[in-house]
Order: sequence, then structure tokens, then C-alpha cells
Amino acid sequence: MTRRLYYEDAAMRSFEATVVESRAADGAALVVLDATAFYPGGGGQPSDRGTLAERAVLDVVEDGDRIWHRLDGPLATSGPVSGSLDWSRRFDHMQQHTGQHILSRAFVEIAKADTRSFHMGEAAVTIDVDHPGPDAALLARVEDRANEAVWGDGEVVTHVVAMEEATRFPLRKAPDVDGPVRIVEVGGFDWSACGGTHVRRAGQVGLIAILGTEKYKGGTRVSFVCGGRALGRLRAAGSRLRDLCLTFTTGEEDLPRAVARLREDRDRLDHRLKPLLADSLEREAADLVQRGEQGAKGPVVALRFPDRDPAEIGVLASLIAARGGIALLVADGETPRAHFSAPKGTISVGGILAALNRTHGAKGGGRPESAQGAIPADRVDAALSEARAMALAGTDKGNVEP
Repeated sequence: MTRRLYYEDAAMRSFEATVVESRAADGAALVVLDATAFYPGGGGQPSDRGTLAERAVLDVVEDGDRIWHRLDGPLATSGPVSGSLDWSRRFDHMQQHTGQHILSRAFVEIAKADTRSFHMGEAAVTIDVDHPGPDAALLARVEDRANEAVWGDGEVVTHVVAMEEATRFPLRKAPDVDGPVRIVEVGGFDWSACGGTHVRRAGQVGLIAILGTEKYKGGTRVSFVCGGRALGRLRAAGSRLRDLCLTFTTGEEDLPRAVARLREDRDRLDHRLKPLLADSLEREAADLVQRGEQGAKGPVVALRFPDRDPAEIGVLASLIAARGGIALLVADGETPRAHFSAPKGTISVGGILAALNRTHGAKGGGRPESAQGAIPADRVDAALSEARAMALAGTDKGNVEP
């Protein structure tokens, strides 16, 4: 059995223990200690990291009454060892987890919405709540209530009680465990059955900031950050705001007006350029059809464009087809985009793209007259050559020599 020091003192940063079991596994070492301050993860909270006898702790996993530590190599000793936690990671997890308890209670109190699940990511934390879609005003009230509880700085207390005793606490959710129940109380504000690690006082959470929401399985997924993560977000947002102010040579208060003026200027420019672009594409399409290779079903235009907007290439393909040509166009980019078009009743460009899906790993499809998709960057030339050969032969069945 491993003694769980993280329950006795969640603020413990280093400890001494004895190795009681070890074995090799996939180039790493798995070790069980008689006691550990490393939290193994669970209930939405990731496991701790750190070092054990100078070896990096890569993962920590609970296995019944034992806790396995996955190390980056074998230990030099099988006796006493020193462990040291990555404290910044642990404290961040304690801030986020305690903040989650507080925010979930605030959702119950203000929005009458229970929390279904909780997940702590590297950048943000999410809870899924039973609410069809809280608006901005309701979210602000929930956020305000949660931060009132944080700034009230109530003590975070753990109660370990028998299951029958647990009912005397106003738990948000009935516990689903066998044996004693570990209840975490946050300053007389929230009571939750929980096996995670938490700060000593609510004030250590610092700040709870809701980042956004999205609909999820009939409820709402709420993204938020606490403490140090909230400070990091604020600092990054401030830096972006300063950069924007320098770019627009304006102060923060005038920035919305400067952005509005930029949008107006863009809209005016778009209004003037669209007719010019349309006329240019019309002339380009006519020229490409005239110079296209004559195939069994009409002129074939097979081209790869390195620096063109995919949407513009799509329009060009349609204009080529409107003039009787078969367009096989690809706009380069991180993921090259294919835009194929053909006059009705000539050839199925959807069939041609389907053939490329099979032979070159392309993805996409469409109708006989129009098809769009993506082609792996290293296969564009070969795929376009095969498509050209099919179009010239007047077939969409593939297996045509370029």
C-alpha cells in the first residue's frame, strides 16, 4: 500500500520514501514507493510531474492501493529515495481544480445548472453544465459570484466520512464510491466528493475568468482559467492590445473606432475591386479555354496556381466550364485545394476526383459538373497529370497513362 502524502499535505513539495517494487517497461522504469506526494491523476485532474532520485517522473498512475511512478530510466538504488514535485504544475492544478469547485457551485446558485463533467487541459479548463445556452449577462453573474467566493478567502477543508454521514453535507452531486467518502469543502460555499488536490484557502485561486462557451450534448461547455493562467491570459491580451494600438497609432479608447474605419475602408475597396476582378477572371478564363489542349470532350485546362486564393480559383474553374472547357485547377497552400469543373454532359469531374482519391490520397468529391477536394502536397503534380490524362481521353475511370 502506498501512503498518500498529497492528501496529508497538498503543499508538500519534496519528500523521502522507500522503493518497495520496481520493474522495467518499454525503455522506462515503473516504481512503487511506500509513500508519495505525487498525485496520480483522476477526476479530470492530470497527474503530477517532477523527479525521483534525479530521474524524471513521466507519469503517475493509481493501481488499487499502489501508485506507480513511470520514470525515464532505472533507479540506482532500491532503498530510500528523494522525490521532488514540479511545484508550478502542481499549484496550477490545485488552483484550477479548486476554482472548478467554486465555479460549478456558482452555476448551481445563479443559473440552476449542474456540472456533468470536468476536464483540465494544458491551456484551459472546461466544465459541461446542464444549461441550453447561458447568455453573456448570465455568465457575468456566475463569474461575479464565483469570484466573490474566491475573494472571501474561506478555508478549504477536507472531511473523510462514512457514506451514511456524507448525506449531512449539501453536496452538488451524490458520491459514487465504495467505502469512506472524501468531501472537499470550500469556505462554506461548496461541498464536493473529490479525490483531487486543492489549495488551502479560496483566495489562493486568485481569479476565475470565463473564456467562452459552446453547445455540447444538449448542454453547454464552459471554458475558463484560474489564478496564474488567468494572469497569463490577461498579460497576453494586454500585449496584443498594445501592439494593435501601436499599429493603428491610437489609444485603447479609440481603438474600436480605428478598427471600424478600417472595415469601412476595406468594404469600399472590395466594392470597387470586385467588378475589376470579375472582368479579369472572365478574360483569363476565355484565354485559358482558347489555349487549352483539345480533348475528346473539349478543351482541357489543367493548371497549378502557387499564389492564388482558392475561392478565386473556384470561380475561374466555373468560368472555364461556362465557355466549354474542362477545368482541373489546384490552388497551392499548406493543403492544396482542387477545383474541377466541366460543361454539363461532357465528363464527370466528380468521377475524376474520386479516382484521385483512390490513387493519390486526395479527399473530396462532388457532382459531374463540379467537384472540390484536397490533394496531398507531395502528390499534386502526379495527381494533376493523371486528371489531365483522363480529361483528354474523355474518361473518369482512372488508370489512364499521363
